[in-house]
Amino acid sequence: MGDERPLVCICIPTYNAAATIRDTLVSILAQTYANLVIHVSDNASNDDTLKIIELLADSRVRIHGHSENIGAEGNFNRCIQLAEGKFTAIFHADDIYEPDMVTKQVAFLEAHPEAGAVFTDASIIDGKGRRIGKLRLPGDIASQGGLYCFTTMFKAVVRHSNFFVCPSFMVRTQIYQQEIRVWRGEQFGWGADLDVWLRILQSHPIGHIPEQLIRYRISNAQFSARVRLDTERGVLFRVLDHYIGQDRVRAVLDRNDLRNYRWLERRNRVMRALNLFLVDRRQEARQLLGDIFSWDALEAAFRSRRGLLVLIAGAYVMLLLALGLKRVGRATLSYVKQVTHR
Repeated sequence: MGDERPLVCICIPTYNAAATIRDTLVSILAQTYANLVIHVSDNASNDDTLKIIELLADSRVRIHGHSENIGAEGNFNRCIQLAEGKFTAIFHADDIYEPDMVTKQVAFLEAHPEAGAVFTDASIIDGKGRRIGKLRLPGDIASQGGLYCFTTMFKAVVRHSNFFVCPSFMVRTQIYQQEIRVWRGEQFGWGADLDVWLRILQSHPIGHIPEQLIRYRISNAQFSARVRLDTERGVLFRVLDHYIGQDRVRAVLDRNDLRNYRWLERRNRVMRALNLFLVDRRQEARQLLGDIFSWDALEAAFRSRRGLLVLIAGAYVMLLLALGLKRVGRATLSYVKQVTHR
């Protein structure tokens, strides 16, 4: 007798993932939930990614090789096209999934038919697989039975930045294929994942399981680590501005939300100023720090630890600029970047 539980489709977009793909696939194949199919969509890798996958020789793994690299978001779109079954998860090729992750996510979605998707907390691992931190839902977000609506989550993103653990999401397949259809990478770049979750939230509540069911890898070679060197305005604000531009979203925002947006945007400018200083673009760094000593910045510093760190970081860069220092403080700035980014 076959497994009568719903079929789960797990898609893995890959590109030159030879160093990590085996561990990722092994963790998925070891799931306690057996009724699943795994589609690997390879984005024209030129290393041994496909050879490593083929060596696993599991009938549940289906490999889709492509000769053209169409970018990460384009490869996510391929995954949506490959999706099948009742639920679909787009897992990443460098993360590790705990054995009961799929079981718990399916159980949640089955128990909450109104939920469009569910995500989880994560432990953070480095390039060698060592645990170095955790990602959790901010503690000040209230839910109703583990379900969250658009208004609650959008206000929280404006307050905290993007806290969704993208590769932990499981979505109802029909929502991916009939409502989402594509990740809008051309419009939002690597912020397209946040746009997907917000689009789902506009029509369905999203669930959250407060357990670290994924080991989320952050390494120096990873794109999500390199974007911290950005000197341009964060793509997060492309997404936020897009939604704030909608009448129905503006209608639910109050003065506190707009204040939180200003503080979040100032934090981004300070981070960019740090990066600009590190690459000797001092005049541009100075221009980004024009309001670092404003009453609004002082209020942010008084109200939260993050606001205080942003003020200290901005003031430190301003001091270095005023003194005309070039090399002194670079190691400290790198540390301040890490602390301020949290």
